[in-house]
Amino acid sequence: MRIAALLPHIEVFGGVRRYLELGNEFVRLGHDFVLFHPEGGKPGWLDFQGETRPWTALQQESFDVGLCSEYSILSFFDKLRAETKYFYFVLAGHKQEREVARRPYLFMANSEGLCLRLRRKYSLECFKAAGGINPEIFHPLAEPEARPAGEVRVLCYGRLYKKRKGIQRVVKALNGLAGRYPGLRLILFDTPVGRDRPDPRLLLRTRLPYEFHLDLPQDRMAWLFSRADIFVSAERRAGWANTAAEAMACRVAVVCTASGARDFALPGQTALVLPWPSAFLLRRAVERLVRDPLLRRRLAEAGYRKIQEFAWSGLAVRLERHFLSNLNLRP
Repeated sequence: MRIAALLPHIEVFGGVRRYLELGNEFVRLGHDFVLFHPEGGKPGWLDFQGETRPWTALQQESFDVGLCSEYSILSFFDKLRAETKYFYFVLAGHKQEREVARRPYLFMANSEGLCLRLRRKYSLECFKAAGGINPEIFHPLAEPEARPAGEVRVLCYGRLYKKRKGIQRVVKALNGLAGRYPGLRLILFDTPVGRDRPDPRLLLRTRLPYEFHLDLPQDRMAWLFSRADIFVSAERRAGWANTAAEAMACRVAVVCTASGARDFALPGQTALVLPWPSAFLLRRAVERLVRDPLLRRRLAEAGYRKIQEFAWSGLAVRLERHFLSNLNLRP
């Protein structure tokens, strides 16, 4: 197959990673994968085995399958010459969601929760393309670093200026534990993106000892996650909860909402799952794990086993079969 995908940029976002990782897997399966974005260059933060093209080349060739997840570039997606076109939902509740649901595309969604939402709200049938994780990047360290007795490290995503990520609520929750648990430490990470590239560290207000890592390369992500005992996510309107999945792949106990995590965060089995990202509920869940190292280890082990089901390689094989069935081709 010849597969094309459109992105508005190739900066460090989970939605961008999705296409780079899937593109690599499709190339390994023997297909052509072309990524279109405004400038057309290769990404600098993750190795990409497919081809890249600028917007100006959109109509110069034809494809079997076209993919797009970004509402702002639909006019460019319309120009793509492809036998089948899929809009790949990766975020819940966008203001143009209804408009896209009425378009003559085929549809996919990146989690069970998002598929259910689209079916309930628009009677839309979506192929569930849930995933994924790259176990070559996100994995437990063979020899985790030593730490002082009684120290418990909590890791969370550091994009504090994105309200739907819920990081400010996580910090508020952890601040409420600062006096009770002297060994509690906070770790945050982010890669500033966008034209202004805001520094998220300027927004952090915490009573805990902390470290904030910016612009870590991909080969340091396993080191980062494996330094933590607990990962906390408070997302809303997520499609696939990337960072929670990555934490599980590094064998870290997870506290999260169900948003984007329904496929792999099984309440009480692989994670502590909250019905709503309130500071009170976050604080109570984190405190439970701080006080119960056996529960931390049980959740970490079960989460690690579960998340292996969602490797990008497996998702690419499922998508390959689905695309071929709709193209009336044989593998």
